[in-house]
Amino acid sequence: MKTSHEYFVEFQKQLESYDDTELISSFNSEVGNRGSGTARFSFLAALHQEFIRRGFDYSEFGDENSISFKHQVILENRTIKKL
Repeated sequence: MKTSHEYFVEFQKQLESYDDTELISSFNSEVGNRGSGTARFSFLAALHQEFIRRGFDYSEFGDENSISFKHQVILENRTIKKL
């Protein structure tokens, strides 16, 4: 069984290969998902980290410590906005 760190590293590599549109689509697919588990939480953490790595402004729904998956989003000029 994988550890949360192993899942995180796996997802981190995967998300780094996504273009911006794919990354936003991945985020939006998590909105309303009530699932839980080590793999999912590791994916969400890796997704959050990728926003930080790319230098996106997502201050409308998160900061470096937390992020909300309550609303779908769009990317406009390096700023991620809630729909």
